[in-house]
Amino acid sequence: MKQAAIIGVGRVGGAFAIALDRCGFVVSELVTRDGSIPSIADSLSHLPEVSGFGSSALITAEIVILAVPDPSISLVMEAVRPRVAESAVVFHTSGSLASDVLIGKGQTARNCGSLHPLIAISDPIVGSTAFSGAYFCLEGGEEAVAIGRKLVASFGAHELIVETNKKPLYHAAAVMSAGHVIALHAIAMRLFAHAGVEASTGKEALLALSQSALRNLGTSSAEDALTGTFARLDIETFRRHLESFDAYGDEDSREVYLDLGFASLGLVLETPENFAAWQEFAQELNMAKAKGK
Repeated sequence: MKQAAIIGVGRVGGAFAIALDRCGFVVSELVTRDGSIPSIADSLSHLPEVSGFGSSALITAEIVILAVPDPSISLVMEAVRPRVAESAVVFHTSGSLASDVLIGKGQTARNCGSLHPLIAISDPIVGSTAFSGAYFCLEGGEEAVAIGRKLVASFGAHELIVETNKKPLYHAAAVMSAGHVIALHAIAMRLFAHAGVEASTGKEALLALSQSALRNLGTSSAEDALTGTFARLDIETFRRHLESFDAYGDEDSREVYLDLGFASLGLVLETPENFAAWQEFAQELNMAKAKGK
């Protein structure tokens, strides 16, 4: 039975510890900033050794997972490096950083990797249950990727393997599909408020609309899933939208609307039948964008 150590036992690290324990791994060591016992220790079937970042106690686990904030990964790794066995496979859980930040004395490129859960984790216990069926981005050396694939499979999850130099691009895509969607909803709710829609009702209505759009995307291409003003090349409605932005002076929302408008128009295929309408729409979109500069 393989042993795993978790360094940084917050929401993400705690979720990994609980999920690994549930899958039959022994979580032998938990390393926290000050050596205090984390609350999730009670959720584990084996009592782990607990130490602080500055401890000299050896970390004997075969798998070591650093789940600390991105700016701290290199610093924490240097602090614990003398304690980690050279044979251990070491992962961090950052979405944007690659495995090369772990490489140093004792840890080669071969046994260093990154393992990023492509889910939102706000609580370690709830987050651990979400591992099953989730996607994990896996990147790193040959040995690390091999072990990482076994971890992902044990969670009942899916793997996404990316090249080391493309890790930031992967993470940018993840941010756009999650964090930016939340920001977009906040903008849409603000526009609903301008239109006099009550906040809680507006939130429910927009969420239902988004969910229906995502269901469409789940069964068809982005080009076929696109509906609404841009899909129809409805230039009169587009003009009314711009007039409403001008009326309320919401320049920030207008700019987001236009930027996403270019992306939406790019999904509409030009055909002999719609060529003139597509060209007219593109021209007005460019003029509206230029006006806002």
